[in-house]
Amino acid sequence: MVPLCSQMVFGMFTRQQLDVAGFCRCPGIYPGDFLQQLQDESELLIKRSYTQKELERHSVYPSDTGDARVSHAVMLSEGVSDFPKVEHSDLPAISQFLHDYHQILGDITGVAVSTGARSMLNYQNYFTGSKPVGEHFDGEYLRTNRASDGIEFDLEEGILPRFVSILIIANENDGIGTELVDNQSHAVHQPTLNPGDLLFFDNIRLRHRVPTMAMPRTTIGVRSFDHMPLHFVSSKDDCLAGNYYPIAEGWVSEDADCHARLRRFMDVEWPDLKEDYAHYF
Repeated sequence: MVPLCSQMVFGMFTRQQLDVAGFCRCPGIYPGDFLQQLQDESELLIKRSYTQKELERHSVYPSDTGDARVSHAVMLSEGVSDFPKVEHSDLPAISQFLHDYHQILGDITGVAVSTGARSMLNYQNYFTGSKPVGEHFDGEYLRTNRASDGIEFDLEEGILPRFVSILIIANENDGIGTELVDNQSHAVHQPTLNPGDLLFFDNIRLRHRVPTMAMPRTTIGVRSFDHMPLHFVSSKDDCLAGNYYPIAEGWVSEDADCHARLRRFMDVEWPDLKEDYAHYF
């Protein structure tokens, strides 16, 4: 399998677009046969990884199923990790996709991604008339408050990845899909996204959402929870040691110890919370 050349994908134009708008669209970076293999391997990974044991380990996340949309999320790393993740070394397309994302992420941040850094692979199928996905940041949601409509929710505390990548596997909606909202200008970007296109965006500067899909759409997203993450709080009372600055609906810190905060969450908070997740499985 031929590795993706991140320098080729992130040429002068796309890097400039990322700096100016906070996102870039890389058209047709994978051929159709790779997209099919990646989809097949993702479905296999989900089938074998979604067990009660892995759910309780927090290496897979509760499936969001219903209203014509199905979403699954699993944690992966290229090497040994301090936190739960699932094995994928026998799945070459997933391994390639994860490696490509880490290569781009390292190039953009100027810091090589550790083989032990985990990334979430998020596989989503939207069907005819799927319910919209509310505006949000991606991240490890430590504490949330969901609205009564079941769509919008308030993030109270979380660990946010810096950059998110979404690959379009299939889309019968004339390129309609992920919408990006600038936190400062409130500008809404609606990039045209067709099969093989890669959307790469700043998860701190932009929040994202998905409108109702009139026709089917399949995407595979990946985002690193461990490579230079930021700590988010909606209230300054929850700040850790570190320097925080305001973003949409809260504050973030680039130097707060996210590793230690996640360790405390896994060791102290998750054992009680995991019982509440059983109804998702």
